[in-house]
Amino acid sequence: MKNKILVGSLVATLVSFLLYLNNLNHVENTSVRIVNSWQSKVVKNNKATKKSREPSVDEVEYAADVKVESGSDKDWAQQIEQVMGKDKSYQVSVQDLNSRKFARVNNTIKAHGITASSRLYLLAAIYYQEQHGKLTSHTAIKIKKADRVKGEQMLKPGYAYGIAYLKQAMMHGNKTAANALLRKVGPRNVNRIIAKMGATKTNVGKKFTANPVSTTTASDLTSVMVDLYQNKTLSRQYANLALTALNLAQSKPKLVRGLHGQIYAASDSKSAVAIVQDGGHAYCMSVWSSDDTVFARLGRTINHFFNKSK
Repeated sequence: MKNKILVGSLVATLVSFLLYLNNLNHVENTSVRIVNSWQSKVVKNNKATKKSREPSVDEVEYAADVKVESGSDKDWAQQIEQVMGKDKSYQVSVQDLNSRKFARVNNTIKAHGITASSRLYLLAAIYYQEQHGKLTSHTAIKIKKADRVKGEQMLKPGYAYGIAYLKQAMMHGNKTAANALLRKVGPRNVNRIIAKMGATKTNVGKKFTANPVSTTTASDLTSVMVDLYQNKTLSRQYANLALTALNLAQSKPKLVRGLHGQIYAASDSKSAVAIVQDGGHAYCMSVWSSDDTVFARLGRTINHFFNKSK
């Protein structure tokens, strides 16, 4: 009788152990979906993972969480918020250049990627170096294979081009010219110079491609443009040369479409910055957004702020 009880106990213990091992194997190889208010992510338990790792979580910002910077004109801010809506991420900055009046409205505070608008930063750095004798209007730059952008044929590797010609080509959209100029000045110098001009959250990368060249904010775009306009970092001569280059760019951004007056601007599909001088009034506006479909409407709305005061 005792032997039967002992055998029965051993069998029960063995069955329990086998069930435990099967359950442990299931837990180790199952996929667990972690869900919170902003994202869901699948995390796989794996035997080979000795330490538990938290999932990589990108910064998430809410389109409905609109912030208006302290001191902003309330009427301007309200109209900007209405134009931008609630279905996109954005930053908008407006500065009256005849007074201290401004508005800064956003639902995202971090620096975001831009492409062609980076020409503003590179242009400012080029003229800063010309002003300080590091470059001259007679400087020639040889195009390297690494500068070339697919599909562009105008500039040939191995040939040297004058800096004035390259600046003009860059402002008309040639990325190969922009890459040669950026290589000559150096991204580190560009970042150092524009930081002097107030672009404290901006980082200019190494090459103009289809991908973002820089990360920046609408406020930084405004800071550099206003710095040029007010001759703070560059002398009047060189600041005016930079602004003239922006004025002569091939196409005007959606942000200033239909607006009148003297306009200095830079833009791409995610961002735009412009100074508008019209009827004795001058102002700067800039925007970054995940969607540029309302840029023209935004520009007209901001322009209306100033037309009312005439």
